[in-house]
Parts: sequence; C-alpha cells; structure tokens
Amino acid sequence: MIRSVLTLRAAAGKAKALEDFYAEQQVLERARTFAGCREAVLLRSTDGTGATHLVTADWDSAEDYRRWVEDPWRVVVSQQLVSLLDLGKDELVVGRLFEFV
Repeated sequence: MIRSVLTLRAAAGKAKALEDFYAEQQVLERARTFAGCREAVLLRSTDGTGATHLVTADWDSAEDYRRWVEDPWRVVVSQQLVSLLDLGKDELVVGRLFEFV
C-alpha cells in the first residue's frame, strides 16, 4: 500500500472556494470508488503558512494512483481546480507518493 500526498496552496481568498469545489465535484467520493483507492481525505492547514490544504489517499499500488491521475474525469477536474490555486510555473496538480515503513 502507498499514500499519495497532494499539497495545495489556495490562491488569495480562495480557500473556501477550493473546499466547496471538492465537495461540489465529489472529488474524494469519486476517488474512493476508483479501483485501488482505499481512502481519501482533504485536510485544511491550521497554521496559516505555506500549504493551505493537503489531500491524502491510500492506494493499493503506485500504478493505481497513476491510473487515477490519468483518468479523463480527474484530468478535467484538475484543470478546473487550477483557477483556485497559487501554482508555480509549470507546477502540476499531482501528489507525491510515500510507502509505509
């Protein structure tokens, strides 16, 4: 099993809109029904610095996560999400993968 960790920085004044977007699009619910996903959660930062949100998900394998990232629905939703984020040049909306030790 692996865990994906997606760090998000909401654009100024867009944190609530980011959370609403995740709820309206049912991103986490859809991820949870995707083959290989065991759990997915959205977390809000409480310290007010750096990342505003994290999305973590547990996957059976890195391949399962790669298939999720490449899923046509997820590609479209990620493109829509970009307008709510403070992204660096050429920064992608893709998480890092970690393995349990």
